[in-house]
This record gives sequence, C-alpha cells and structure tokens, in this order.
Amino acid sequence: MTARVQRTTITSLLALLFALPAQAQPEPGDVFREHVWVPSMVNESGKFLRVGGRLDYQAWPEYFPADAHDDGHIPIKGAVDLDGATRAEIVLEMVQSHDDTKDLQIQINANEWMPVPPLAAIPEPQAAYMFHAYPVVPVPLEQLHAGPDNTFKMKVDSTQRWGWPQHLFYGVILRVYYGDDAAAQAQVAGITPGAALAEAQPLRLDAPAAAEIAQVDYVALYDDFNWEGDGRFRQWHYHFHEGTIRNHIGSSTEAPFEVTWDASWIPDQPQPIQVAARVIHADGLIRMTPAVEVLQPERDYAIELARPYRLPGNWSTREDSLYGYIALHGDPDEALAMQIGWRSWSPCYAEGVFINGAKVWDTNDLCYEYDEHRVTVDNPDFLKRGENVIATGFTPLYDGKMVHGMEVQWPGIMAKVKYRTKPEPGIRITEGTYVGRPHFLVHTPHAIYYYDKAGGGLSRMIDAAGHDWIGFWDEPWGDYPAAAASAFRGIPNLVHQSDDGGAGHPGHDQCVSELIGDNRIRSISKSGNWQWTWTFHDDHARLDVEQVASDHPYWFLYEGTPGGVYQPARQYIGTSNGGPRKEPRDFYAGDKLFDDWQWAYFGYDDHARVLYVAQEATDDHADTFSYLGNTEAGIDSPDGMVVFGFGRADGAKPLLTTPNSFVVGFWESAIRDTAAHNEIGNYINAIWMR
Repeated sequence: MTARVQRTTITSLLALLFALPAQAQPEPGDVFREHVWVPSMVNESGKFLRVGGRLDYQAWPEYFPADAHDDGHIPIKGAVDLDGATRAEIVLEMVQSHDDTKDLQIQINANEWMPVPPLAAIPEPQAAYMFHAYPVVPVPLEQLHAGPDNTFKMKVDSTQRWGWPQHLFYGVILRVYYGDDAAAQAQVAGITPGAALAEAQPLRLDAPAAAEIAQVDYVALYDDFNWEGDGRFRQWHYHFHEGTIRNHIGSSTEAPFEVTWDASWIPDQPQPIQVAARVIHADGLIRMTPAVEVLQPERDYAIELARPYRLPGNWSTREDSLYGYIALHGDPDEALAMQIGWRSWSPCYAEGVFINGAKVWDTNDLCYEYDEHRVTVDNPDFLKRGENVIATGFTPLYDGKMVHGMEVQWPGIMAKVKYRTKPEPGIRITEGTYVGRPHFLVHTPHAIYYYDKAGGGLSRMIDAAGHDWIGFWDEPWGDYPAAAASAFRGIPNLVHQSDDGGAGHPGHDQCVSELIGDNRIRSISKSGNWQWTWTFHDDHARLDVEQVASDHPYWFLYEGTPGGVYQPARQYIGTSNGGPRKEPRDFYAGDKLFDDWQWAYFGYDDHARVLYVAQEATDDHADTFSYLGNTEAGIDSPDGMVVFGFGRADGAKPLLTTPNSFVVGFWESAIRDTAAHNEIGNYINAIWMR
C-alpha cells in the first residue's frame, strides 16, 4: 500500500475541528454512509487496536500484522462516495486504557495530524479518568479520496506517568454525509405522535421501497443510562461495539421491520421522548427517519434515574477501594427494585460492588476484555434519601503479585430505582443528607434544591436534566484557590467574616433552619443577628432577608458551575445591562467585571436552560462577576466556579446593609440572541409583580 498525500492548512483544520462537539450524532433527516473498520486481524483474544507504548500496533507485528498497515496507515473499508457529500467525520470506539495517556491524534491519508477533541461531559484532565467512549473528529472533505484508497493513522504522546501510554480501539467509523434527500422517506409506525408509550411498545417501518432495505435500527432520544460513556444521559441512545450497534431499541432485517421496545425500566422523563430509525439500504446508504414524539409510559409507579457524581479518577480496583455517589429523591420505603449499570474492563478481578455498604454484585469471569453490567436488585432496603455511596472492593495481590483489577468506565456506576407510587405533583419538601449533613430537599417542577439546615444556604441546585449548577463539596475546605472546586460554592453565602461568618453558606454551622409552611424555610443565625426566609415556587425560589446585623454588611453570591461544569470558554452571561456574551474573566489574576445590575443569568453552550438571579431593591452598589479556577493556572484550571455577587466590591468586601429580596431559578431555554435576552429580562422583572 502507498499512502497518498494531500495537505490541508492547520488553521482551517482546527477551525473545523472545534466547530462541532466531540460527540455529535446523526439527526433525524440525515443521509450518510458508514465505513466501519474493526481490528479483526489482531492476534489476541480481545480484538482491539493498541495505540501507544511498547505494544503499539506499529511496533509489534506479532500482534498486528505488518501487512495490515503501511507505516501505520490502516486502510478504511470500502469505496468512499464523495458525490454530493456535504461533510464527514471519524468516530472512534476508544478505551482510555492507561490513565495519563494524552494527546491522541489521527491522520487521514497522510494529511495534517488532527487532535481528537475532548468529550465535553468528562472532567478535565480527561487523561486522569477511565472511559470507553466515542469521540468524533470532523474530517475536511478535501482530505478524502473518492474510491477505496483511504487510510487512517493514530498516535499518542510518548510520555505517561509510569512509562506506558496506551489507548485501545474496538472500531473506527468514517461517516460521510450527503445533501437533501429527494427519495420518499420511510416513517416509524406503531406509535401515535403525542400519545403515551406502551410498556411493551411495538414498532414497525412504513417504507415505500421495503425490498431495498437491508436493516432497520430503532433508536430514541430520551434520558437513560449513558452506555455511550460520554456523560450525556439524554441523547439518541445507541452506540457501536466492534462495529455492531448496541443498547438501542432493537433491529430488524425483514419487512415490515417489527420490533417490540421493552419500556418497563425507562426512567420518568423531564421531556417528551423521540423515536426514529436508522434505515440501512442494500447499497449501504443510511437514512435517519423523521422523529416521532411520544410521552413516557402511563403507569402507577415511578422510576428515578440517579446520575453518579464526585467520581474518582482512574477508577481501577487494583488502586484501592474506590467510590462515587448517587443522589436519590424518592421515598426509600417505597423502593421496589433498583437497577445498576456500568461499563468495565477486565471485571474478573472485581471484588464486589457495594451500595451504602450492602454488596449488590460480586464478580464474573471475563478477563482483559470489555463488559457491560446491568444488575437488578429487588427490595433495596439499604437506600437513603439524598446521598448514597457506591463503592468497589479492593483487588488484592494474586500469589503476591499485582493483577489488573476491574476498571470502572465513566460515568461510573449508574442507578435506576422503581418506586411503588408516583410522588404528588407540585412542591414538596423532604429531608435527606448531603456530604453527611442534614438537608431539606425541595422538589419543584423545574429544580431540586438542597438546603443545608445548619448552613442556611443552598448546596445543590439540580435541573430537570440532572445537572447540579452549584456543586458544593466539603473537601478541600478553605484552601485558596483549591476550594473553588468545592467548599467555596453555594447560594447565597450571605455573611462573610465577623462572628457570624458562614451564615447563609452551605457547610457552615451558624444557623438553625425550620419549615414554616408547605413551601417555606426560615433560617436564623445562632447569634440572633440574622434572619431570612426562602419561599419556593414552581419556577423560582425567593429569598427575603428580613433581619441584618447592625454592624456588618452582607452580599448575595452565586458561586457555582453553570450547566454543572467548569468550562469558561463554553459558558456565557447576560445581565440587566445586556447580553448574552462570553466574559472569560480570571478572578485569580485579578480580572473581575464590576457594574451595577438588577439581574443576571448564566448559561452553558450545550444546555437549553440558564440559571438566573435577581435582586428587588435598586442600589448603586458594585456587583461583580468572574471565574475562579482551583489552581494557580487561574481560569485555565481543570475545575473552579463562577463568582457572581450582588453588593460585592473588590477585595471581597460586602456592601449590602438593609433587608432585601432576591430570586433564583431556571429559565428553560438557552439565551442565544438579543430577543431571547429581552424575553428573560421581561420575565424576571415581572416576578416582583406576582
């Protein structure tokens, strides 16, 4: 084989690479072809391509035959049709095999090396985490050749913390998209738009030329386990393993292409479900049908999806007994069953999975291979409302030697819980724990608020998609700037310094809080100097600061993570003075924005909602905004938080001295332009008129 060379400027290439998210999926109406390569030729029981280190595919011909590549360039299967092509991408089925493996790059037809973009929902540095995911690399069409003569080549950085960088690849897909399709479209049938999904939902395809169809794969857009490994729980759920589609609704190869969708464990959905089909024609062309929108099944029980959080990096059982967390908001006494699910590598070395100390799974006999686990546990009497700990046992030495251990892939061990009855609609306040502290859990249609009783403030604010926009944690506690990733976070963080310092801030013990109604919580500082009341509504929460110390000012802060992440380059802000806009201010470097605002909102590019805050009284006090990273790298730190304050001057100086009222809530739409900015502004201003 001879690799043909065609050059593309690195500037245009990078612009294309980062114009699209790293985990894009085909959408309804798309037309494309997929050229699937799998490493079936490797001389190992596990069929994966090793990239990096001493067993790299280019360096070990006994493992990867020398005639399967030309100086590392591997042929892409099939003849590529560029007639009418509009764009192309490479999809990698990738396992982060050895932590601290970094700088993965791919080359198409000996063109410029292209960096593989990071996955947006995996924390930085991503090299510290174990994951099995599907990064997507946009490929300029000018890099491809019409016909069969196309190749790819991959490499990683040669350095790694213990000298062996390595990624594994179970498959590579070149996907080429085409323009508008004039052919009559097939339609998903068997379901009625706007109707409720049946628990055993039959599906079929209405197609004008069924004889030309080789296979139909039914897929759905909804919230469920993230088998795709990228941390996004709502997406078109399906993925490929060794080139074969998995964890989708189902497939059929015979007309009328009937399948039955078992929807009995679909979680309760915050949004309608969409169903579509990948229609694969005999000539290899794939058409995505239009989506059919349906509602979740009508049933008399509830299923809660619990997304893991605070996960360890390098979750390998040979390292230690490691653990993460899930939060449950239903009544544990009503729990009938639960499912846990996770993806692993080499689970034969597992020493059990435990939830709150109860063993729910032991091990299996699959060594040095990928596995998917879906375990059902009946009568899970070990569950708690609020925080629950999911742990794996420590893999001991075998005959005095360290063995591989089970690797738990991102996003960790997921859970669903089936409850006997549905919760009552509307606002409910229950009790639970978080970071070991008693909390009120306030359930509303748009948010779940975690209210720290002794702190008198919000430690979590979870949207309908499960993202926590505050993310308080108790470690590290007071270290600057490290605690920007943990204990500095909260709402409203009212009192700074003085004997009452920490009142209104989660994690502190300065307050006594009590329910004073179905939707109201009152907190009083232990000194008696401060008092405030929170009133929770369907679409927002109102804070009335009723009593303030005569000798000490306060502020109202939002210190947290818009969209549940710290990614300043992909986050935006708008205020009563204008927006939306990016404001990459670096608090650690002293770069802070000061102005006088009545309200503000905070958004994340990937999410269709924003968090807003507002104050009722007008004043001429300074308000501030910036980003505080958790290391000396400042805004470029791997973690951190927004710092926003009403009545906060430079030098961490609070300015408010009289009672005032504030609101916080979610606006269920992204703000992309001036019209949307004005719409949310009108909405916020009208809150005070209610």
